[in-house]
Amino acid sequence: MDRLRAINYFIKVAELGSFTAAARATGVPASSISRRIQDLETELGVSLLHRTTRVVRLTELGNFYLEHARLGVKALDYAQDLIKDRAASPSGLLRMTATPGYGKLLLIPAVKRLRRKFPDLVVDVELTEQLSDLAGNEVDIAVRATAVPPDRAIAKKLTDETYMLVASRAYLKEYGTPQKLSDLQRHQTILYRGPGRIIHWQANTDEGWVDVQSSPAFICNVGEELVAEAVEGTGLALVPKWGVASQLADGALVAVSLEDANLSLTRRASPAIYLLYHKPKYRLNKIKATVDFLFAELAVRSEPQ
Repeated sequence: MDRLRAINYFIKVAELGSFTAAARATGVPASSISRRIQDLETELGVSLLHRTTRVVRLTELGNFYLEHARLGVKALDYAQDLIKDRAASPSGLLRMTATPGYGKLLLIPAVKRLRRKFPDLVVDVELTEQLSDLAGNEVDIAVRATAVPPDRAIAKKLTDETYMLVASRAYLKEYGTPQKLSDLQRHQTILYRGPGRIIHWQANTDEGWVDVQSSPAFICNVGEELVAEAVEGTGLALVPKWGVASQLADGALVAVSLEDANLSLTRRASPAIYLLYHKPKYRLNKIKATVDFLFAELAVRSEPQ
């Protein structure tokens, strides 16, 4: 019996809950998959699946076996990738995830340069606010803004998530430049909509944190649209420093400082942008080459000079 093949069939049936679905996914007849799993059960001396005409369910021992079989298959896949990759130039599929704003503005251009350097790499990038499991093999590399990097990941800091209050020269000429926190009450603001709610500004003053009262003129969940509105003169925007580096450099936007407060989008410890990966994967050429390249590119370019 081809034990590894039988184990892979068992995992697929367990995940999909159906021999028919597993057959479609693998391109192997359902009857063949069933026979392989029966051979595996005979070798083990236990039943792994409850079979009925309508549904397939794991037995108690089947659940136990699935948990450990998955770990074993992942370990074998990793060992195979490591050996195949050892003497080769970086190649193959590399999965990444990043926050949309930073990803679109800085990561994607860096990935284009990475692919020019290593043309055999196939990079799969998902820009999302959803977190992915590095340890669970969902992605190889993640770029995230966080104040507390995950314990089980290697975290390379790319830049501080420093927030800047900005506006166009035309807006400030028409409405004046705010000097104090109380001045913001008579200004139009541009706010970010996070997952499920609008992110209102927070002000750190000598008396502690306070909510900022303002009159929003535009709200959006796309960071680059907030910057575009600020450039158009819609109002004041509070955005990450890395997100407006070029606009500050060419004069499209001006930084505004308040005398009595520092503004932020959160009262928690100051976050930073990190390049995250799972330590064992760094031994793979494609991971090491990508991590080293992106760190060199983004750690330098993410802060305006």
